[in-house]
Amino acid sequence: MSQWGKIDRLNLQGTATVAVDASNVVFSQSQTGNVAIGYALVIANVEYTIANIANSTMLTLDVEYSGTSAAAQDGLAIQQSPKNLRTYGFHANSKVAGAIYGANTVNSRNVYGVDLREANVATNKRRGIKSPGWTHYQTWVTTLGATRNRSEVLVAMSKNFNTSDTGYFDANDDLIVQDSDIIIVSQPRLVGSRTANAQFPGASFIIDAYGTQGMTVNYSWQKSPNGTVWVDVINLPYPGNVGFSGNTTANLNISNVYIFGGNTVNTYVRVVLTGNAATTVISDNVQVYVGQSQ
Repeated sequence: MSQWGKIDRLNLQGTATVAVDASNVVFSQSQTGNVAIGYALVIANVEYTIANIANSTMLTLDVEYSGTSAAAQDGLAIQQSPKNLRTYGFHANSKVAGAIYGANTVNSRNVYGVDLREANVATNKRRGIKSPGWTHYQTWVTTLGATRNRSEVLVAMSKNFNTSDTGYFDANDDLIVQDSDIIIVSQPRLVGSRTANAQFPGASFIIDAYGTQGMTVNYSWQKSPNGTVWVDVINLPYPGNVGFSGNTTANLNISNVYIFGGNTVNTYVRVVLTGNAATTVISDNVQVYVGQSQ
């Protein structure tokens, strides 16, 4: 199994010295057993393919380092991948004339390491990514505008693949293989059934949602005059002294709703939900009525 690697991402101990426009990396301690040609060395969250290994403390990148030069770079990691499937692509960041290849261009296979947690994320399952191990995944849009997904398990591995570290460290692949899902339990709704008028000027809306795997959900309320064009709600008074608060929480409050005027539907609100390593989810719209019960 050494051909494939046993973990998607491995954080490294120690530091590394590397200079801008150079490709040699010198480690502060031995990395024997951690590095291999074809793997990627992650420096400042950027992957560089390992082209050669001189000894236990020195290796060569396939391109020049393009980050900030420093005496000791920390926060290092090895991004494992099938060694003969160059999923990062040689010369992905090269400044050399003629180096035209970028990430995932040298080989047509896009291979991802999937751990047990990721294999149980609903969004991944809908893409066909549902088994721990190394998976080949492709997605494309047809001429009719439909999104298609193709997934193939290349090497199925144990349920503990990539989870030996309690931090669940994995690749920078969350746009494809998500770590979590955002679940909406209840769409935005009016709190209570108050009439918004001069006697009862306020309106309050709430949404129930959570992130799987303990992920924290971020809220961003938006408003629209027609349910089509949306702008973010700001916690400031609007013309006519209509005010909003709680725009980054699960509970949006609107003051002086009646100043919108008349007995017409004056606006819509919705919530954009985001989280670390999860797909953005947009809630249903809800209308803000004036002069009547919701």
